[in-house]
Amino acid sequence: MSFARSAAVLTALCIVVGPTAGADAGLVLEVDARELPRRLVHATIDIPCKPGQLRLAYPKWFPGSHGPHGRVEDIAGLRVETADGTTVPWTRDEVDLHRFVVKVPDGAKQIRVKLDTVCESAGPDRAGIYTVGTPDLGVINWNTCLVYPEGPAADDQPVSARLRLPDGWKHATALKADGEPGKGGAIAFRQVSLATLVDSPLIAGRRLKTFKLDAGAGPPAFLHLTSESPEALNLDPKVVDLYSRVVREAWALFGTAHYPEYHFLVVCSDALGKFGLEHLSCSLNGVGERGLIDEKLRKDWWLANLLPHEYAHSWCGKYRRPAAMITADFHTPQKTKLLWVYEGLTEYLGEVLSVRSGLLTPEEYKLSLTNKIRALSRTDGRRWRPLEDTAVAAHISRNPGNSWNQLRRGQDFYMEGMLLWYECDAVIREKSGGAKSLDDFCKRFFTAVPGKKEVAGYDLADVVRDLKATVDHDWEAFLQRRVTAPQESLPLEVVGQLGYRLKYADKAPGVGILGAPPENPAADSLGLSVPGGVVATVDPGLPGDKAGLAPGMKVLGVNGKKFSPNRLRDAIADSVTRKKLELLIEDGEDFRTIVVSYSDGLRYLELERVPSRPDVLGDILKPRVK
Repeated sequence: MSFARSAAVLTALCIVVGPTAGADAGLVLEVDARELPRRLVHATIDIPCKPGQLRLAYPKWFPGSHGPHGRVEDIAGLRVETADGTTVPWTRDEVDLHRFVVKVPDGAKQIRVKLDTVCESAGPDRAGIYTVGTPDLGVINWNTCLVYPEGPAADDQPVSARLRLPDGWKHATALKADGEPGKGGAIAFRQVSLATLVDSPLIAGRRLKTFKLDAGAGPPAFLHLTSESPEALNLDPKVVDLYSRVVREAWALFGTAHYPEYHFLVVCSDALGKFGLEHLSCSLNGVGERGLIDEKLRKDWWLANLLPHEYAHSWCGKYRRPAAMITADFHTPQKTKLLWVYEGLTEYLGEVLSVRSGLLTPEEYKLSLTNKIRALSRTDGRRWRPLEDTAVAAHISRNPGNSWNQLRRGQDFYMEGMLLWYECDAVIREKSGGAKSLDDFCKRFFTAVPGKKEVAGYDLADVVRDLKATVDHDWEAFLQRRVTAPQESLPLEVVGQLGYRLKYADKAPGVGILGAPPENPAADSLGLSVPGGVVATVDPGLPGDKAGLAPGMKVLGVNGKKFSPNRLRDAIADSVTRKKLELLIEDGEDFRTIVVSYSDGLRYLELERVPSRPDVLGDILKPRVK
């Protein structure tokens, strides 16, 4: 998400376009989402065409998901007929199961395609790209119930869509309605291209509330919320102002925008969970039912960064996109080698905007930054696998598994990419004597490209060119070292360049700070994460790894006593005198005691200011607007 990172849709859409449809012909799409609460949507599409073979494709690759995640298996009914109701048979491609072949009969000028889509129950990240719903709300990702003809580009296929929702439901989307609701309450949308339709999800529900944000000098922006809970929609005006500041800070950062207006589409629902996906004129976000009204939840680093991250994608990823990721349709594979720019730079921008806008204080943010540095520094997989390869193989790195991910790496192009862009910012500031920063690069790189209205491609040479135009430096060599070659360890020069150093303290940092992460006394001492008494991660080379602990083991006892988080913490503290910890382990069918050799007591990694160096991080995080 790409934040990374990291489900509910309300309507079903089915689109099929005839191979000879003219630029003005347009598809007529009827979507019936009244059964969305039952996890079903239905669509009817009238398609102008000519007799002969018509090849249709179900979206397999689409922008934002970085992989072939289209679930053609969610199709529950695919029927094709002529205008007089005669059934037209279809066959599926035996190799590419996302393709269908229809033989349009002689004399036919139009076919009608009927499609039913099953909206599976919610799961991790499902609402970001799939169609799901509950009895109270839903989200429409049009790509989930869509077929289209091979040949014409998605930008060249006009679509006129109408939608029916359950009685009493309201909706929000970046699409514009074409007049008042018609017969049966159907909502007609203005004609757009197929590409724009897929890029314009919709949220709806029994309860929906819209806040107009103060965008300052920028184009209008709106925050739309839907939830099962009426209370979840009652945002404090101060919270609304924080998101207004996100918009104004982004305008100050980029100095331009490529959308006529922007829509934050937010689902506040525990049933659908956390998710996020970027679009040019909107973003689709899931925050949990009380995610925006509970200050402690809102200051969770992931949630605080979510809306700023997806918003920054309007510039980085949607308008400016790696050229190899721009495809004419939704079945041509994307080449994702430059995701360390697409997602890494967006991670940097989102985190910076979250602090500049006040969603997080600098102190709260530094705690999350420390945690990210810790996790990245324990990733031994970089010794054999360069950062660029995590981007090339992005879609198989999203959920690699639950064990030893430090050895194989995940989607490190997000967080390690973010650190790389912090380093770029520090270099620019140092080389220019503080006169320029990465903000200047952003104003240059994300400005409008002549002849490119909605998406403008780039390659590495374009990135290097605009960095060099910002400040003279051998950027190509620098990026090659950081991105294309394996590393023995995480390049931590950036910490010093930002005016800080890493040190270990004997007390957990962030005590009393609302946004502080939960204490994990085993992370920096034993190299373990043991939530609920089950070993989740084992950092290579640290005491837990050397003792033979493995992910999935259950810790039953500590130093002869029944396990509890406090007893583990006390045992680590007592290691100064005991020189070891004894852990009673349940490993499958076996019980045994594992002795961990350790004598350094409690250790907590923290960022410490170096007074003799400029506080570059502090300068980066300062607000740009009043």
